[in-house]
Amino acid sequence: MASSNPSPKPYERWLEYYARFGYAAKGILYGSTGVLAILAALDFNQNETVVGSTGALRSIANQPFGRVLAIVIAASLMGYVVWRFLQAFLDPEHSGCDASDIVRRIGYGCSGVVYASIAYSIVDILSEPVDDDDRSAEEWVFIIMRQPFGRWLIGAAGFVFFCIGCYYFYRAVKAEFRKRFKLHKMTDVAKRWAFIVGRVGIAARGVVYTVIGIFAMRAAWLFDADEIKTTEQALAVFNNNPANETVLLTLGVGFVAYGIHMGFQAKYRSIDPM
Repeated sequence: MASSNPSPKPYERWLEYYARFGYAAKGILYGSTGVLAILAALDFNQNETVVGSTGALRSIANQPFGRVLAIVIAASLMGYVVWRFLQAFLDPEHSGCDASDIVRRIGYGCSGVVYASIAYSIVDILSEPVDDDDRSAEEWVFIIMRQPFGRWLIGAAGFVFFCIGCYYFYRAVKAEFRKRFKLHKMTDVAKRWAFIVGRVGIAARGVVYTVIGIFAMRAAWLFDADEIKTTEQALAVFNNNPANETVLLTLGVGFVAYGIHMGFQAKYRSIDPM
């Protein structure tokens, strides 16, 4: 009797492997970001490395053979980008066509664009040691706010980031990511730790997104582009006094947890590209 589930085509298998490499690369970036945040909170970051994905890539590139490793990570991260675009446009997981499903697929596409830009940033990192990305972000926001309804646009974007942060808190509580795991291939210990690091890591991302959203709304209200915070600057908010450094240390641990969560995703997530 023939099997009802046809075997995947070779290109589908390679897409699956590439997506898993992408999850692993994302895990390395978040784990490295978490380590940098922990070092900054403990005042061990002597080189004043920017705490964020760009700073993590730059720190990796500055190590022996690090330039090659950074290129490999950036190329692997594109596997995650490809998977996000597949989720957005082809809906391989059959999410549906309800309003919430469409919003989710738009989110997948936006996520793909964001991580594609992070992967592309390796070009600037390898060609120019110092890049003033934060200042250019503020300049762009200032230009937008000078346009008709520009302040409303920035405020709305801030509100969206704030809502995304709250959604991450919801995801951390519900832990629905477990539904995407191949639980039959996981040991009880793996299931337990995947559950723990997933909830902690997702909650840490929620904190950063809510901070970005609050400062964006504040920037629109005060008409002050300097209030805008990127991920790196949002983490830096908690690096100015001992009390806040405790929060930064906690977020660093959370980002390391999220990096490990991505490792579980790379190994155990159910991925069917087509």
